[in-house]
Amino acid sequence: MKPEISIASYSFHGLMRIGAMSLFQYFETVKYRYRLDTADIWNMMLTSYDEGYLNILKMMMDDQGLALMNLCCDGCHIWGDTPKERDQTRAVAQDCLRAAEILGAKTVRIDLGIRAATATDAQIEYCAGVYDEYCAQAARFGAKLGPENHWGASTNLPELRKLFQAVKADNFGLLLHLGNWQQSEDNSAEAQIRNDNEFASKAMHTHVMYEVCEQAETRLPQLLNAGYEGCFGVESHKSTNEYRNVAHQLAQVRRVLMPLNYLDI
Repeated sequence: MKPEISIASYSFHGLMRIGAMSLFQYFETVKYRYRLDTADIWNMMLTSYDEGYLNILKMMMDDQGLALMNLCCDGCHIWGDTPKERDQTRAVAQDCLRAAEILGAKTVRIDLGIRAATATDAQIEYCAGVYDEYCAQAARFGAKLGPENHWGASTNLPELRKLFQAVKADNFGLLLHLGNWQQSEDNSAEAQIRNDNEFASKAMHTHVMYEVCEQAETRLPQLLNAGYEGCFGVESHKSTNEYRNVAHQLAQVRRVLMPLNYLDI
C-alpha cells in the first residue's frame, strides 16, 4: 500500500490564533490549495465536542472527499501526578475518542504524560493499562491509538521500549515525531535517525517537521525501508508565513516520494 501525505492542522496554529483559520477553512485549504484527500486534525482546533458539531465536521470532510488520518489530542495524556489530574485527562480522552469515532479517524494520538525523562515501573504499568483500555475502544471503530515521542519520557528511547513491551493491544502504535528524541542519552543526528528507524515498523503516523523535510531525500526512504507503512504527516511549527512554509515542506515530501512511485501526483 502506498503511503499517503497529510498536513497537520497544527501547522496553521498561528492563523488559528488570530482567527484566520478554522477547521472548515482548513478542509478547503488542504483540498484545494494543496490538492490532498486527507485531513489531520489537532483537537485544539475543535470548538466543541458536541455531537452535532462533530457531525457537521464529518459531513464537510465527506463533501470534500477527505479521510481523517489522525486526530492528535492534547490535554488528555495518560499519566498525571495526582489522581485529580488523571481523572481530568481521562474525561478529555473520552471526549476525544468519541470525536475520533464520529470523524472516522484512522489513528488517535494521546500523549504518555510523564514529564520526567524516565518512568518508574509503576508509571509504565499504569499507562500501559490505560492504553490497552483506550486501544480497545479505538478498535471498535477500526483505529490505531498510541502516544507521540513528544515530551518528557516519551522522547527517551529506552522508556518507550518499555512501554511498547508492556502494552498488549494489537492496535497500539506510535505517532513518530521524526528526530524528536530529546531525552535519549545520545542526541547526535545519527542517533536520532537510528531511533526513528527502530520505531518505523511500530509507527502508526508521523510528524515530519521542517528540519526533517530538508533531509527528505535520505530520511524518508530510510523510514520506508525500515518498515514504515503509514501516512507522512507534514507539520510546521513556525507559526508565521504558514501557507508558504507548509507548501515548502509538502513539496519536499512529494519530491522525494514521487520518483519512488509512492505517490500518484
